[in-house]
Amino acid sequence: MNIACAILAGGNSRRMGRDKATIQVNGKPLINLIYTEAKKVFRDIIIISNHHKNIDGIDAPIFKDITPIQSPIVGIVSALLYADTPYVFILPCDTPFVSQKSIEYMINEIHGEDLIIPRTKNGFEPLYAIYSKSCISCLFKLIERNRLKVADIFPFLSLRILDEHPYYMNNGHLVFTNINAVDDLAILQNNEENTINQTPPSISAVDTSHAGVNLRERKSL
Repeated sequence: MNIACAILAGGNSRRMGRDKATIQVNGKPLINLIYTEAKKVFRDIIIISNHHKNIDGIDAPIFKDITPIQSPIVGIVSALLYADTPYVFILPCDTPFVSQKSIEYMINEIHGEDLIIPRTKNGFEPLYAIYSKSCISCLFKLIERNRLKVADIFPFLSLRILDEHPYYMNNGHLVFTNINAVDDLAILQNNEENTINQTPPSISAVDTSHAGVNLRERKSL
């Protein structure tokens, strides 16, 4: 599958009070945890950020958002424009429990849809999802109309929804768990570095026959 990864690192980090991407965790910037795991899967990785020219330990090009509007939807469309692949796996810079197994599982569920997105009891996870370049025009239209919630794009795309799955857990935490405030760092500080990415059950042991819900009907935007 021809797919790149884009790590979004351009948020304001208001609750954290400082840049989340470069906050130190076990002596390394937080974003390095995500980058290191992504490297196990992707040959092509880019960083989307208005705040960084380079990041220690990150050997990937850094691109700015295409517009100064502060919204994840802008980061997503920027990633799609900068990437050279038909699909882009979007990851945020503050999800330290990201796992190779969850990424590979989701990539294997691509069957031509515009968006492949996980869903748990907490809802959809649009910042840990796979977007096709076919999403670009819809994203631009939403930005032009100041509709900046990622979920606003759903009715206009063909979706493959990936419901609860064992690979969404890593070391007792959801892979979507993000670090928003200083207090959240305790989640990491209480875990040994070598247990951040424990290996989940092998894929052969997991029933994936009903994992994907395919919604292909689109509305016009």
